[in-house]
Amino acid sequence: MGSSALGRKTSDTTGRGSRTRLPLGWLIALAIVQAIALGLKGWEERQSADLAALALLQRTADTVNARIEGQIDATIAVLDSKSGATTYSAAAAAVSGVDEIMPLSRAARARPNSRLRLAADEALRLGGSDTLFFASPPGDVALVYRPENGQSILAIGPLEDWLPQNAANYAFILTGPGDMASGNGELKSLPVETVSRGHPYFQQTEGFPRAGVACTTPKHAAQAICVASHQPLIGQIDMMRLVIYFLLFLAPMLAIYGLYKSLSGKTKRMRLALKTELEAAHVFDLVLEGAEAGYWETQIDDQKILVSERFGKLIGLDDSRLFSWDDFLETVYEDDREAVRTALQRCQVLGRISVAFRSRHTDGKSWIELTGKQVEDPDDTALRCAGLAADITKRKSIDERLHAAERRLRNALEGYDGPFAIWDGRKRLLYWNSAYAKAFNLSTELRVGMGYDTVVLARAPSIRQEKASAESNTALIQLANGRWINLVERSTPEGGLITVGVDVTETTRSAHQIDRQSKKLKQTLSDLQRSETHAAELAKMHAEEKEKAERAAHSKSVFLANMSHELRTPLNAINGFSEILAKELYGPLGDDRYKGYADDILASGQHLLDMINDILDMAKIESGKMDIRRQSIDPVDPVDAAIRMIGRKAADKNVRLILDAEDDLPEISADHLAIRQMMLNLISNAIKFTDGGGRIAVTIRKRGEFIRFAVSDTGVGISERDLPRLAQPFEQVDNTSNSNRDGTGLGLALTKSFAEMHGGKLSIASQEGRGTTVAFILPIKEQTRAVA
Repeated sequence: MGSSALGRKTSDTTGRGSRTRLPLGWLIALAIVQAIALGLKGWEERQSADLAALALLQRTADTVNARIEGQIDATIAVLDSKSGATTYSAAAAAVSGVDEIMPLSRAARARPNSRLRLAADEALRLGGSDTLFFASPPGDVALVYRPENGQSILAIGPLEDWLPQNAANYAFILTGPGDMASGNGELKSLPVETVSRGHPYFQQTEGFPRAGVACTTPKHAAQAICVASHQPLIGQIDMMRLVIYFLLFLAPMLAIYGLYKSLSGKTKRMRLALKTELEAAHVFDLVLEGAEAGYWETQIDDQKILVSERFGKLIGLDDSRLFSWDDFLETVYEDDREAVRTALQRCQVLGRISVAFRSRHTDGKSWIELTGKQVEDPDDTALRCAGLAADITKRKSIDERLHAAERRLRNALEGYDGPFAIWDGRKRLLYWNSAYAKAFNLSTELRVGMGYDTVVLARAPSIRQEKASAESNTALIQLANGRWINLVERSTPEGGLITVGVDVTETTRSAHQIDRQSKKLKQTLSDLQRSETHAAELAKMHAEEKEKAERAAHSKSVFLANMSHELRTPLNAINGFSEILAKELYGPLGDDRYKGYADDILASGQHLLDMINDILDMAKIESGKMDIRRQSIDPVDPVDAAIRMIGRKAADKNVRLILDAEDDLPEISADHLAIRQMMLNLISNAIKFTDGGGRIAVTIRKRGEFIRFAVSDTGVGISERDLPRLAQPFEQVDNTSNSNRDGTGLGLALTKSFAEMHGGKLSIASQEGRGTTVAFILPIKEQTRAVA
């Protein structure tokens, strides 16, 4: 800042004038000399004031430049950590002054005239291969970061987050398309000249008073940062000088008064300079606050350090303070104190300082970085170092995450059992895993920076044979130990190379076996082609036989239906007449044997009629002509009717018949006659295979959405091997303990078919010698199922 902040020196000058009586000519000559002297003095002071104002502007521009460079470095650090990412919202949130981050290629495809598209177009126009900072219309700044390995990334943010906003007497101008600026409203529109002058200057423009302009170019920037301030051509101080010189010129008698006015003017000038310096300090503080940094200054000889208010807040203080080194080190975390002391001491030798430490008041959780260099002050011979202190906790956190990610990546690559290597754009080796070195026997030869061709030559002795693949950049390699590796090499967007190997030993061996089997398969294919003709002939014969079988089945159904109809007519007559004879409706027959014969004829006829009816029903079912007539019925009614119809038969055989039904059974949608017929078939079978004194239980239960009808007997039972044949048409089971073979074997088949037509199913459970249970379930609500 021109003089040390640790101790400023001020000096006042006083002058004495004397009056001397001189001849008029001498007085005129003296007046002329005095006027010339005063004029030269005024010119010299004006030049000094201008130089001082320009120097102040230049320091302000350097301060703003330091802030912007700090933000650029912070942004680059975050962008470098996110290089190659697909989303950058977390990165944008971590950087001050940046609200959007994305790859440059994606921003170039954004909506036309959008802020991202405008920034991308400007970046492509500027070109270049290094990191670039520039202004982007209508009011943004953009940073294009081009990492060594990865695609270019565009970060964009509003101009007001990068340039100070609250400096009333200053304008901060970012040159470029449209000259974007912030600060004083009049000065923001000042068209600055190119920064190629290399030094601050005054600019006079139409409609504006004279303005001072100082420019500097941040690193990586495509435009300059300029600071402008009003510098009138004739100001108050200049007018005061004219008055003073005029009074001095009027008469030596007013010398004391003129001297007083001169001293008064100097005092005002000092106050104005002090005010200007305070304003510059305020701007400096704003810049530091925006950069989240503080100022520090130390004298190495007396080991004292001055910290600004912002720096004081970073280490837990409320305001700025002058410390001794020992007191200052008390605010540093214990483990970092020695490093900070050494860095302060070495500033005298190295001329610069850069050290990071943890703050004690946060228990070592926050990190602070001191950066600076030696400061030369002609008014002070003491050796001083000064610089900035910035909070780098976020950057440290990012670095730790980067290191952790790198460790995880290295662990993952080391865990991969195949060869892996990475090469840079000049095909120099950057990284390899242990499997790569082991596969090619290069454990002691590989080193970072080896050329690709050198490594290929070094690994050649470990390769037995190499086969080129149809796919580019892929080769099948057999190692000296017999292993086969499929080596794939792919280029990276940055021009580098990645080598990845996959162990395909088993696959390659299988391929050889497949080749050997290929010949056998070709021979087999030939045999199959020869047999194809024979198979076609067999298929044709099968189709013909199937057609014959279908015609025969149809003929059988027609025959059974016709024969059943033709047989029932004479059977009705036989049964009717035999019933008349058995009941002796027209008088006694004369002999009891005639009555017995008539009873036998009636029983045989009724049995034969039942058989014919079953055959006819089965034929209708098989031909798809059997229909059921559904109606809402009580499930107990058809069962009760069947028991009444067949109860006499059970009583004649001395078999106890029991009906067990649940109370409050719901009505079902079913065919009353079909259910009665099913129960007659099941109860009849149970009576047939149950000896006298046995028991038959008919149960009706609700099971969820179904009603279960079951007939359980204590008869001879059925062997397990015969169960699968039951419920098939015309199937009967032989049982040596009961030779009763009456019937056609259609009872269970009809029952099963009727149950399936209702949407139910039939089940049989039996144990030989202990009895049989035949059950069928019917849905409560109407369902339709195909008859198996």
